[in-house]
Amino acid sequence: MKRFFIVFFLVGIVAVAMSYSTWWFLAGGAACLLFIAYRFYMTRLHGVESRNAMLEQQVEELHDRLDSSILKEQRTRREAEAAKDFRQQLLATMSHEIRTPMNGVMGMATLLSETSLSREQQEYTEAIRHSGETLLVTINQILVDSMLNFSKSDNENNKLENKDFDLRNCLEEVLDMFAGKAGEAGIDLLYEIDSNVPDQIMGDSKRLRQVLMNLVENAVRFTSLGEISIGVRLLRTGEDNKFDLCFEVRDTGTGIPANKIEEIFKGFSSTGSPGSSEQENAGLGLVICRKLVEMMEGWIEVQSQVSKGTAFTFCIRVSPSQKPAWNFLHPGMAALKGKRVLVVDNNVTGLAILSRQLEQWKLLPVPARSASGALDILSGGAGFDLVITCMDLPEMDSVQIPVILLVRAGDELEEQEEEIYTRVFVKPVKQHLLREALLSLFSNIDGGQGDRRKIAEKLSQDFSEEHPLRILIAEDNPVNQKIALKILSKLGYEPDVVKNGKEVLEMVSHEKNYDLILMDVQMPEMDGLEATRMLRLCLEIQPVIIAMTANVMQGDRDDCIQAGMDDYISKPIEIDELTGQLRKWSRVIKDKRSVG
Repeated sequence: MKRFFIVFFLVGIVAVAMSYSTWWFLAGGAACLLFIAYRFYMTRLHGVESRNAMLEQQVEELHDRLDSSILKEQRTRREAEAAKDFRQQLLATMSHEIRTPMNGVMGMATLLSETSLSREQQEYTEAIRHSGETLLVTINQILVDSMLNFSKSDNENNKLENKDFDLRNCLEEVLDMFAGKAGEAGIDLLYEIDSNVPDQIMGDSKRLRQVLMNLVENAVRFTSLGEISIGVRLLRTGEDNKFDLCFEVRDTGTGIPANKIEEIFKGFSSTGSPGSSEQENAGLGLVICRKLVEMMEGWIEVQSQVSKGTAFTFCIRVSPSQKPAWNFLHPGMAALKGKRVLVVDNNVTGLAILSRQLEQWKLLPVPARSASGALDILSGGAGFDLVITCMDLPEMDSVQIPVILLVRAGDELEEQEEEIYTRVFVKPVKQHLLREALLSLFSNIDGGQGDRRKIAEKLSQDFSEEHPLRILIAEDNPVNQKIALKILSKLGYEPDVVKNGKEVLEMVSHEKNYDLILMDVQMPEMDGLEATRMLRLCLEIQPVIIAMTANVMQGDRDDCIQAGMDDYISKPIEIDELTGQLRKWSRVIKDKRSVG
């Protein structure tokens, strides 16, 4: 409005000046117009400058906010990467700290199995070794699951094994682990494999064993009376030459309330006796079971009734064995055909399973559910060749036929009682042990299966003669040193041992030309990776360097290879893997020498 009046005033002056038309008046009007135009220009210029200043301030504020946002984003990214590195380091440390003592346990068990042991001691040793293997699978799966929470590229650790294994042995090993605890609780452990299911199959036996262990462990935990059984049946055969095996782990325990069944595979669900204030946490077991079963192209489900028991059913896809199947009905079994056997057991399920097994071997079982019933049958005059009983039978010392007694783990017999029975086995009796006992009783076969399964010693002095190597062991753990030394010495080698990377460099500097170095990764003073890099830079004649480490996380193998190592063995050391590496690299070394 102010500008409007100024313009109006100027127009008036101009009009008056034109009316008077004097020179001084015209000059004054022109000066006024110039002045007003100047002021108008300066006002506009000031406004533009003010607006520019305001825009510059806004731009600076925007830049500041952007810089702050970028800095914050970079800081967040650095913190996330640092957290990821920390978690990876933590998991790697956990893996190393767990697997290192496990190497001692399993290594010593392996060495013990190669010594002179009774059959019973050999079974206990195998149970220790297989339990350790299953524990390692569990540890690996937990670590992999943890890694997958922040890394989606860890596919290597989720790969399944596809190896030949004995299905019956797998089940018996699982039940062996819980025989003691079940025996203390008075629970019968049972298993049965349908006759059309092959004993030898191809698949991941370690992961299958882990699933069965978790399910049986829960069954033992929530069962105080009755039985726990594992059943295996053939579900169907696919066009891809694979078939689906269905497993059922059934117990007579407390059962699971209906409102809890949907939750048990989702995490740390609590199940326990209904109405009881004491709740036990099922933990990761069932979650891991579901993941492992799905990895094996299968599914898992549960059915349960409170106070009546629970049945977990899962199916997995496996392949037929590539090895020729052993025919258990070999000619020696013909001596068993038609033999009458009195089978005594107050457990209906166990009685039926044992009777069916004897029928497959062409024996003639006669079942009895009580001791009194068994004695009545015997006194009735019917002739029997053998009695297999799961309970103490009074007056059996007067019966002049062989008697096999099946007991729960932990049951003890008096010395005079042991003299009554021909054989005593722990339930569930292993099929091969029962078969051996029957063959020993009714034929000239000693039942030792020596002609069928002569196990060639893995640790033979001849190995080093076939694959000569000068070996250096770099290992800081005394137990692991001892294990490596024992294994290699039994193979015929005389290796040197050092406890860190610096000592490795000292040994090779003394003009000792080693063919192969078994190099631990985590060692004091100088680790295996740094020692390997130094060796690759300094030596003219290069040895084969094999990482021998408990570090098994994603990327550990790549780190070893990038440092200059030739190969990788994870702890606990498996003899087959170690001998395979020695065999492989001795041939490589031999070929290089022949070319040179």
